[in-house]
Amino acid sequence: MQDKIIDFSKYSSIKIGPKLSIKIAQNINEAIDLYNSGYFLIGKANNIIFSPKKHKIFQLGMEFNYIKDLGDYIEIGARSGNRKVFLYFKEHNLSGLEFLGTIPGSIGGIVKMNAGMKQYEIKNIIQSVCIDGKWEENINFSYRNSNIDGIISAVRFKKINGFNKDLESSFKIMRINQPKEPSAGSCFKNPKILGIKEKNNANLGNFSAGKLLDLAGFRGYRIGNMKFSQKHANFLINLGNGSFKDAIKLIELAKSEVLKIHNITLECEVIII
Repeated sequence: MQDKIIDFSKYSSIKIGPKLSIKIAQNINEAIDLYNSGYFLIGKANNIIFSPKKHKIFQLGMEFNYIKDLGDYIEIGARSGNRKVFLYFKEHNLSGLEFLGTIPGSIGGIVKMNAGMKQYEIKNIIQSVCIDGKWEENINFSYRNSNIDGIISAVRFKKINGFNKDLESSFKIMRINQPKEPSAGSCFKNPKILGIKEKNNANLGNFSAGKLLDLAGFRGYRIGNMKFSQKHANFLINLGNGSFKDAIKLIELAKSEVLKIHNITLECEVIII
């Protein structure tokens, strides 16, 4: 096991957090021991907002960064970066993970939260997940969530031939509509809404969290150096030296106003620790 100093105000995608000494687990037994001792596992910290307090945090070591072709499936270590996996699938003409080209992070975190874009989710091509050293096939996945409780050390994906370049292009276009400033990705999950009406009687249908925030007046809304993006209202961006305190103020205010206006309770997609 190793120790490593990380300044999360530079390392995390939203550029908020303290400088901490974290643990690096070199094998699954070390990872399980840390997890059971109350340590929080992170990957590339792309969807986390860190409070200023001290945290017990660990990462998986480079032993978990690999891609293996095992015949009927591809096995990928949980630390492997999404971009690396995307390029492997593209170079080997494999389908199902085209959206990974535009989503930052690592495979373990992406699988844990069942990440994706639109109707394309990572669960669709998962064969099995190695949790606490045991391969499991019966995982319950839901929208941006799973029932996985433990350490994901590796994932096996189905081999489906035919990389889809049209999908790759579509995902790139979606990415263009997202802000470039530091953020933790989508702030809120898209809620399931049926028959809700806005003040002008326009049926909201299945509107996204971004649309609900926009209708509630949060597009471009700012507290300190934290702001809901003008480009996409569901992205909380850091304009420079933004604080955890102001980020939480914005999140709580947005939840309160959307509930008041739309009678919808927004659920955070970002992780706050």
